[in-house]
Amino acid sequence: MISLTEALSLFLVGSLWGCTNPFMRKGFAESSADATKDDATTNNEGDATKELSGISRSKAILKSISQLTRIKVWLPYSINQLGSLLYYKSLASSNLTLSVPICNATAMVFSSITSILLGERVNQPGKAMLGVSFVLLGVGICMYSSEDEIAVGVVDGVKAVNTHAEL
Repeated sequence: MISLTEALSLFLVGSLWGCTNPFMRKGFAESSADATKDDATTNNEGDATKELSGISRSKAILKSISQLTRIKVWLPYSINQLGSLLYYKSLASSNLTLSVPICNATAMVFSSITSILLGERVNQPGKAMLGVSFVLLGVGICMYSSEDEIAVGVVDGVKAVNTHAEL
């Protein structure tokens, strides 16, 4: 069974990843909308050939880089990267077959909840909450039935039994 500290660190990674994704999406969307407004006010010509020129490409690259200077973009991105650092640190001490599903599933759950709290539109909220419940149930089952049991797998068409004995 997975230890409490490993489980908490993996849930923290999932929460950092999941909670920051909607904020990054919202920050990039707002900064892109601002850049589009600036573009409309400075370029009234509407020349399609000018859009494909090298000057407009470099302007687009500079605008993309300038989006990273906005706090609504870089703050969630930095927190997300802190989650990635914690993830790589926790991989050294935890079982890989447990840590990946736990982190990704909890990130999906936290992303769904944060999106709803931010007011993003959800097509079928009942089905979304049912899906979140099933994901949490699956993560709980994975955590409960971890290393202490006998794992049976198929390797190159041959059944392989792996018993894990701790010393």
